[in-house]
Amino acid sequence: MVTELQNKLLVERRRSGTFETELRLARERNLEMQAKVEQEEEFISNKLLKRLEQLKREKQALANEVEQEEEFLTNTLQKRLEKLNKEKVDLENQLEAEQEYIVNKLQKQLEHLTNERKKLTHEKVDLENQLEAEQEYIVNKLQKQVEQLDLEKRKLQLEKIDMQRQVTALDKAVDKLKSEKVNLESAMEMEEENIVNRMQRQLDHVFEKYQLLERCLEAKGISIKEIGAEPITIDQIRTGSHSYSSSPSPSFHYASTCNTADWREARMVFGSQGRHSSRVRDDLHGRFGLENTD
Repeated sequence: MVTELQNKLLVERRRSGTFETELRLARERNLEMQAKVEQEEEFISNKLLKRLEQLKREKQALANEVEQEEEFLTNTLQKRLEKLNKEKVDLENQLEAEQEYIVNKLQKQLEHLTNERKKLTHEKVDLENQLEAEQEYIVNKLQKQVEQLDLEKRKLQLEKIDMQRQVTALDKAVDKLKSEKVNLESAMEMEEENIVNRMQRQLDHVFEKYQLLERCLEAKGISIKEIGAEPITIDQIRTGSHSYSSSPSPSFHYASTCNTADWREARMVFGSQGRHSSRVRDDLHGRFGLENTD
């Protein structure tokens, strides 16, 4: 236990020594950085002082230029002001003469407009009388049109009520047709499901008979391939993907009876190739009562 603690103490001392070395190096780097920063600050200060002196000189030069420009502008504006005063006097004299002319002209126009006003007043009275008569005629005419429109409105309201009744009847008929459609769709779905189930049962029944025939052939020591047909599975019967082999020689069909009524629904197709074809046909005729359809 003590040895372990001493080892840990040695490790910690080594780590402490390492940290002291790193701290000393960091302080030295810090001092170097401070020296560099002081040098950079002194350089920047000198540069800014030089720039400030240059700006002062430029400012003095601009002040001199502005003073000269102000003096030039003052002289120029003084000359323009004198010219404008002279033009003002001329314009005032011209304006006084034009005002006198305009006053005389407006006086004449006012007299003419007064006469025109009296004439228009008489015409206004005549137009008001004529307008009153026309308004009375128009009111009577509009009254008759309003009465006629009222009658047409009532007629249209009756037609609207009749149309609403027809629309209601059509809505009921549509609802009835929709209900019949839903019932027919349900019946068709049920009928389709029944047909699919019935066909599935028939396929299963046919496959059972195929297996029975296959077992009968195997009992004779003959396989399906030897008589020129390919073995099929229930999946091939359901999907309709089974294809029978063909050969250059004539093919024949057997309607299976196997001495029972159940074999009348199934039919098998065999190729006539192979050395056992004739013997198998004769044997099937004799043992299972198969009918040759050649």
